[in-house]
Amino acid sequence: MIPNDQMWPYVLFLPDDAKRRHEFIRRILASKVAPSVLSRFDEQGRVLQKDLVQDLTHSNRSILAYLKALQEFGLVDTTTLVERGKRVVAHSLTRRGWGLARFFSKGIPSDFNELTEYLLEDYLLNLINLYREKELEISTVFDIFSRTRARTMMQSSPTFQTPDFILFGASAFFTRIECPKMPETSQEVGCRVPVRFPGGPSVNLALTLAKQGYQVVFSSSVGNDQDGWNLISELVRNGVDVSSILIEQERSTNQTIILDVNGFQSVLVGIGEQSALSLTSPSQVSWDTVKQAKVIYLGEVFLEVALSVAVFAQASKIPVVYRCSSHYWRRGLQELTPLLSQIDILLFSPKEWFEAKRFLGAWPFNKLRTITDATIIAKVDDRSYNVSLGGASDHRTIQSEQESEDLTVSFTSEFLKAVSQGRDANDAFNAALRNENRQSMEG
Repeated sequence: MIPNDQMWPYVLFLPDDAKRRHEFIRRILASKVAPSVLSRFDEQGRVLQKDLVQDLTHSNRSILAYLKALQEFGLVDTTTLVERGKRVVAHSLTRRGWGLARFFSKGIPSDFNELTEYLLEDYLLNLINLYREKELEISTVFDIFSRTRARTMMQSSPTFQTPDFILFGASAFFTRIECPKMPETSQEVGCRVPVRFPGGPSVNLALTLAKQGYQVVFSSSVGNDQDGWNLISELVRNGVDVSSILIEQERSTNQTIILDVNGFQSVLVGIGEQSALSLTSPSQVSWDTVKQAKVIYLGEVFLEVALSVAVFAQASKIPVVYRCSSHYWRRGLQELTPLLSQIDILLFSPKEWFEAKRFLGAWPFNKLRTITDATIIAKVDDRSYNVSLGGASDHRTIQSEQESEDLTVSFTSEFLKAVSQGRDANDAFNAALRNENRQSMEG
């Protein structure tokens, strides 16, 4: 092949019978008449037989034999029509014939976008029909398509050597369903069409920071399935470095269902032995990337991984912000103590604060201060924050103007940005609260 040859895609479907396939190649593709005849079809895919016989240098017999072969293989439809008072024979390309005619085009056609769309659509339709005939799982085709799409996007994924943030957390694909009410037993209720989207607290935080122009690395795991690859594609599309995401071949991406009944939400999390939740081992961590980050955020992550990262970060003098999930607060302080002693900032949502109070008592600050000097920022209800600066035994309560049942992305992202700029925890909190209040007024 000449090195400078320009390559572009062709898709041709051949008969599955070996004898017919050989005949197709000999009579259709290898014919000396093929380029001349197929290049004469107009933009509507039609050509008059008299024009071919009149204009081409090939013998009439060769042209007519080739047109007959095209008709036999379902590549053209042949009809007659009246032109200037005379009946003439017209040949029109079938859908399959269009693909063959493109094969003999001279160079890349002007309608390249339309052509590639047609080629891909035609290929997928034929492939799906083949899967159906062979009684194979059709969803496999879409998994392959999503995986290929994401892998292609990953080639253009940014790779940050000195990122502003590296976020460790869980990846999930959400299905949101809004209903006016819950049905009674054996009844049905009309709901809105379900909406599916990638997300999770850490995923949303990564997307927010990246959209604001910061260099963000997201470290997690996803299943080798359509949802996992779509999630990766969404991160890449928004400029997040996904090189630290582990694709688990034998697992599936975590599924979460949000059921919104007249404004009240219930969250159903699908967790099983084959779910890819987050990194499970320190060996899966990109330590070179961690070492160069300005700030490390630990979200929904297994304790063994979180502890290893926190110890490594302390040795490298990198601030660590940890948001401990409710699951671990229910297990008490014994497992959390090694990790909590290694972090710089501990965040609580109202739900996480509620679980901590259940197992640490009415004043969790008292017990937490015996094991950690970290700054503690707890959103204790929809509007109130309790803040205890690093090492302090007391705390202050501050009100937010935005009502939310969770830590807002606007608060957390602004807090991380302030920490990455070297501002102390108190200053970072004030900046985050101002941003949250501003977002509340603008929203």
